[in-house]
Amino acid sequence: MRQFLVSIIALLTSVAVMLIGTGLMGTLVSVRLNFEAVDPQVKGVILAAYYVGLVAGSQWAGRVIRHVGHIRAFAIFAATCTAAVLIQGLYLLPLAWFVLRILIGFSIAGIYMVVESWLNERADSANRGRVFSVYQVISYLGLGAGQLLLPVRDPAGTELFMVVAVLFALCLIPVALSRASSPPEPAPHRPMALVATLMASPLAAWTCIASGLMSGALFTLAPAFGLRIGLDVNGVALLMASLIFGGIVLQWPIGHLSDRVGRQPMILISGSASALLALGIALLGGTAPVWLLLTTIAVFGGFAFTFYPLAVAQANDRETTGTDFVAIAAALLFLWGVAAAGSPVVAGWIIALIGGPGLFLYVAAIAAVTGISAWLLRNERTGTQGPYRTMSRTTPVIHELDPRAHTEDALQPPKSLPDATSSADEDT
Repeated sequence: MRQFLVSIIALLTSVAVMLIGTGLMGTLVSVRLNFEAVDPQVKGVILAAYYVGLVAGSQWAGRVIRHVGHIRAFAIFAATCTAAVLIQGLYLLPLAWFVLRILIGFSIAGIYMVVESWLNERADSANRGRVFSVYQVISYLGLGAGQLLLPVRDPAGTELFMVVAVLFALCLIPVALSRASSPPEPAPHRPMALVATLMASPLAAWTCIASGLMSGALFTLAPAFGLRIGLDVNGVALLMASLIFGGIVLQWPIGHLSDRVGRQPMILISGSASALLALGIALLGGTAPVWLLLTTIAVFGGFAFTFYPLAVAQANDRETTGTDFVAIAAALLFLWGVAAAGSPVVAGWIIALIGGPGLFLYVAAIAAVTGISAWLLRNERTGTQGPYRTMSRTTPVIHELDPRAHTEDALQPPKSLPDATSSADEDT
């Protein structure tokens, strides 16, 4: 395993550097728009553009890779991100930022696709699980570390945009220096099983949508929330880092419990706990001591960040999905991306209507609906339960790297999907 990790260290280093830049960029843009007193609804549209690009890139960036190859595609995507971030630092024009953030989201999805398809080609049945785990840890650590760079320079200036651009440029170097052979041209991805997933596991579908709604709002508007309640730039950086690192800490215990007691009870617990914690943050965020606020945010992130992997596990546990794991997971990722793209706009409207606490009241409502859904759909049938795994929301390729996509069950011929009437009768 050590020799194998050495052979892919260039890829892992590149993605770590890229994710540090991505983490810093998301918080920086939100803070900068707040400094410029941009209308919350306009801000929501601009911030949502990143997720629009991410969804588009996860669907179509593979065409670029198939046309020019992995290394050249990586260079194209990284160069596009670098140029777009620099232009953002030079010109604060809402329409320009909207277009640029779509380009950045598309390009970052392309980088994810290059790295994940490369790792998938290099991994085999003996090491796939460990490679997948290392990649997930690097993803979360990179995003969290990026938050801590926010206080390095004044967000009201252009220097931090330059820092982000430098990181996107530097992520090219390890891949360019690597002597590892480029993987073969990727085949077109299998179509996602959107309708089958919605019919077979409504709970998984809604939990995935809820994850997108919460993530889209939190990653874009939580920095502005921190500024509204009186935190300085250092405090905002710690707020976002606590949210992300808290999400790492609780992944294993919640996942372990879901393997033992089932996905639905843990979705119920995670939804209920997230709702209560978000409500507390909304009501007491401005008056609570900073240490208590950061702790609460970290615990909230720990529960909220399990929504998506729990949804993937719940959908995969279904006996009658009618298709394979990758197609199911791709459908869930699409649902997550669409929800994340629309969420900043809705959250921005709510904040404009009721003020700063509106963000976490909005998140609390989504989490509460998730908990209620888990209770109402508690009789949703499941089949053989596979292992829980931490999941990043990147591109459909990541699900091909997931060891669950290569189990013997996933390779069996698809089973027939029951019609909606019979499913409804059985659930009743």
